[in-house]
Amino acid sequence: MKRKILLQHLGENATTAHDPVAEVLAQDGNTVTARSGDKTYTVNLTDQHTCCMNSGWDMLTTVDKYAVGEVAVPDWMTCAEYLRQQVHFKYYLGFGGQLTWPRQWFYRLMALGEAARYAAIKLLNVKKFRSPFRMSLRSQLEAWLNDAEPRYKSPFSERQWQALLDGHTCLDARRTANALYWNR
Repeated sequence: MKRKILLQHLGENATTAHDPVAEVLAQDGNTVTARSGDKTYTVNLTDQHTCCMNSGWDMLTTVDKYAVGEVAVPDWMTCAEYLRQQVHFKYYLGFGGQLTWPRQWFYRLMALGEAARYAAIKLLNVKKFRSPFRMSLRSQLEAWLNDAEPRYKSPFSERQWQALLDGHTCLDARRTANALYWNR
């Protein structure tokens, strides 16, 4: 589902991307009514502010302060929830998480460490298994994700994590996380 959000330029450089700050309630031309938490306010999309050209050039320039954008989120995620969880959501999608997966899966996967989260999402995306061991790990992971009150903090034992988190997987997780960090 696509949701409209208000983006605000918060950086000191003109090249800084706009950040999501509020849910768009209504838009009439250049006037936008938005809500962030309990606060509802109106902004004008033609408002501008002064900032530097970029990090290597301190010449001042003006940029649009606000913009309206759309973001694809799961049906269960509200705009307010997206604004609170936007960094986690970026990594969730970047690691391969699906918009169709339930809310409980999102929050459980976010509670795992970086490499563990990457490996778990990668395992959930496999369509055909060649190894019965990996198929059993997938079943165990799904059971843990679907359990309303799991008995364990982690879906796997220490030895199962060791088998799943080989050097290549950990390196892929780190590289993907770095790419997501540096890419807006």
